[in-house]
Parts: sequence; structure tokens; C-alpha cells
Amino acid sequence: MSASSPLTSAGPAAQAVQSTRQSVAAWAITAACLIAFMGIGVVDPILPEIGHQLGATPTQVELLFTTYLGVMAVMTLFAGNIGTRLGRRRVALIGLALIAFFALACGLSGSIPALAVFRGGWGLGSALFTPTALVLLLALIGHAEKAIMRYEAAIGLGMSMGPLLGGVLGSHGWRFPFLGAATLMLLALVAVAAFVRVPESREPVRPVGDVFRAYRRPAFLAVGLTGLLYYFGFFLLLGYTPLFLHLGTLGLGLTFFGWGVLLGLGSTLLVERLLRRLRASRIVTLALAGLTLLFVLLGFAPLASGVKIALVVLSGTLFGLMNALLTTLSVEVAHLPRATATSAYNFLRWLGATVAPVGSGWVAEHLGAPVPYAFGAAAVALAVLIMAFAAHAIDAARTSDPHVH
Repeated sequence: MSASSPLTSAGPAAQAVQSTRQSVAAWAITAACLIAFMGIGVVDPILPEIGHQLGATPTQVELLFTTYLGVMAVMTLFAGNIGTRLGRRRVALIGLALIAFFALACGLSGSIPALAVFRGGWGLGSALFTPTALVLLLALIGHAEKAIMRYEAAIGLGMSMGPLLGGVLGSHGWRFPFLGAATLMLLALVAVAAFVRVPESREPVRPVGDVFRAYRRPAFLAVGLTGLLYYFGFFLLLGYTPLFLHLGTLGLGLTFFGWGVLLGLGSTLLVERLLRRLRASRIVTLALAGLTLLFVLLGFAPLASGVKIALVVLSGTLFGLMNALLTTLSVEVAHLPRATATSAYNFLRWLGATVAPVGSGWVAEHLGAPVPYAFGAAAVALAVLIMAFAAHAIDAARTSDPHVH
């Protein structure tokens, strides 16, 4: 697929129709992204209730995140190749259908092993849809930064609405958030099927090994390793904090709703303004330093529970900045086809995310409830060092990308 679908030369009227169709298609993909990422956060408020109802330990409960993210990490290696073979639109529809099916299966299941397996299937659908959606947006919008900001805004809103949906529906029973998510995914499937008509270009089918060759580029590898460490911290907060705060289902939903709203604002309005004043690598380094401090305060500072809740909510701003910046950098410093770059980056970031939930549950059980935050602080502090050493290479690679304006 080309970077942007060319408008026809049949005249102004035809160009206007084509432009409108592309805009509607881009918004349909954006809405589907928002709903898909609601599926990550919808589980947050009901984790304690699932553990209580099904008699599961924290480690077992966190499997609902780990199987989801683990399947995503592995399958994103193949998503670009599958999209080239089958067509981006078709793969997006398959991904949405799988998410809807496995969300329904989660709502009908009755044990932690079954939930973990079905969440893995959910992760398969997300692995097919989410990187494909970004490639589609890049093609439909034609401007990398605008497309990525739209994508990250959808993620932020999805992450905020997911916990709220989980909190409201979960107060009536832990199954309802899953059933609600399945219903919304069916609506997203219908929207993409009805409005997205992107002509497929004849892309060469690239071997999966191209993804690993992307790591030979020092700037891209530095961004990818930063993403791996950062997403460990991201999903430690998202997956473990609901167990740590000891709030009710609705309280957790509201907390992470506020967090998600700031996540969306950080990944759009704030990042756009900061990029006018500071280098991208500088913003990433400062945001990571702030997150290091956040994990230390959450785990070990003698703060009242209300203050810790406020810290969690406010941290959404830093997480939003990081999400948008790392996704942008991964595309701009790779100097590779978009599908290859997104697959290579997504593999590393979801790999880091996979370890965090179940690892934090195990550490909390054996070493104490605050200790997972020490691991989170160490991970993002190591990411600060990587960015500090690689900043020059990253900025040079970014400025030499012809798509950067």
C-alpha cells in the first residue's frame, strides 16, 4: 500500500468525493481502534472481583493480561506479512471478528484457565487489527505524525472508556464488561466493513525475517528497547495497580477513566506542543524520568491512598506522551516500509508488556505488595539510560526521514 491513496484526476468533484470517502474511512478505522483498546482497559476494574468470585491468586488473575499480551507480541511479527498477502482491509475485519468472538467467549466462561485461553484469542485478534489499523491510517491520512496522533488519541480514549465501561457494567457482575465489549466490537466490525474501501496496491510479500533485520539499525533498536522497558512499566501500572489500590469496581473504573482521559490529551495536544519546542528524544527522556519517580512514590512513599490515586490519574499525561512519541519515532527512524517498522516495534513493546502483569503478581505474592513498583522504576530508569546514549542517533535518523516535516 502506498503512503497515501492518490486522488483521481477526473476533476474537482471526483476529488472531493474521493477525499470524503478517505476521511470517512479514516474515522471508521479510528473508531474501531478506540473500541479495540477499550478491550484492554475493560478488565482493569473487575480483576479483584474475578479473583474473589473464582478463587484466584493475584498471579492467576494477571494471566488475563499476560496471555492477551503474549499472543499479541508473537503475532505482531506476522501481522505485516499477513496483511500484505490477504489485504489490509480483510485482515482488519478478521481481527475485529476474532476480538468480538473471544470477548463473548470470556463473558460465557467459568474458570481462570478458560478466561486466560480466551483472552489469548482476544490478543490474536488485536495483533491482527491494531498494527494493520495504523498502516491503514497512515495510508488514508498520508501524514505520519497526524496519523499517529489520531491513532494514539483513539488508544487514549479507548483506554479511558474501557475502565469506565468495566466499572459500570462490572458493578452488576464480572461477565457484563466482556459481553459489552463483544457488542461494541461487532459495531466496529460493521463500521469498517461498510465504510473502509481502500484500494490495495501490489506490495511485495516480505519475509518475516525483515522484522528482525530492522533491529540492525541502531536508532530503531534503541527506540524498540526503550519501548520494551517502558511498556513493562505501562502494563505494571495498568495490570497490577487495580490490585494494589484496594478500591471497589466503580472506584477503579473512575480512577482509570481519569487516567485514560489524560492519556489521550498527553498523546495529542500536549505532545504536539512540546515537539515544537524540544527534540523528541529530550521529551522521552524527561517523561521516563518522571515515570521513574512515579513508581518510587507509589510503592514506597508514605502517602495517603487518595494521593496515590491522584498520582495514578495524573501519570496518564506522561504515559500519553510516551505512547505517541515512541510510536512516532519507531516509524520515523526505521527508514523501512511502514508495515515492517510497526511489526518490529510492536513485537518488542508487547514483549515487555507481557512480562509485567503476571510478573508483578508473582513478585507481590512472594516479596510484598510494593515491590513490583521497584521493578517498574528500574525498568524505566534503564530506558532513560538507553535514550541518553542513543539520543543523537535517534534525532539524526528522524531528521533524515523524508516523511518528517
